[in-house]
Amino acid sequence: MKERSGRQYSILIVSASEQLNSFVKRTISDGRFDGIEVRKSVAQASQELLNRHYDVILVNTPLPDDFGVDFALNACEKYTSGVLIITPGDVCDDITERVIDYGVIVLAKPLTNRALARNLRHLCAIQDKIRNTEKKILTLEDKITEMRIVNQAKCLLIEKEHISEEEAHRRIGKQAMDRCVSRRIVAEEIIEKWE
Repeated sequence: MKERSGRQYSILIVSASEQLNSFVKRTISDGRFDGIEVRKSVAQASQELLNRHYDVILVNTPLPDDFGVDFALNACEKYTSGVLIITPGDVCDDITERVIDYGVIVLAKPLTNRALARNLRHLCAIQDKIRNTEKKILTLEDKITEMRIVNQAKCLLIEKEHISEEEAHRRIGKQAMDRCVSRRIVAEEIIEKWE
């Protein structure tokens, strides 16, 4: 299967370990990530998330002010970011059981470059699906809004000009086509005229 290219992702690395931060940065140096921020505590990371959305949040546990698992779960509930936890091997299974139902990926230390890269690609693919779904939802919401406005305009034409629904529908469609504008624009003008 061909690898997707061209899409850029942002990542928030929540880690107090300079060694791990350097390792992660080397792993993601393929150009896939353009927005890379590092915060060294849960408090700093929480503040950062108030200001910006990240496609991926990577949490290296434990952190100086908290272990980091509750922060990861909170991020999953509040944001659409993909979350990956890197944790000591002796607690990996326990943490996985705690977070798996939230969609959090857990990797045990010591970490390999290949495992990290593969799981980050997985999270990026999920982010692409989320974005595509959000676009479809916005498109559907726009269509529903347009239908409501056009129907409101048709009702006004029926009431004020005493024409049939079919004639009101045809009139809006013809004006839109003649003027090369959307039916919504014509409908909004009709509503403005009669209200």
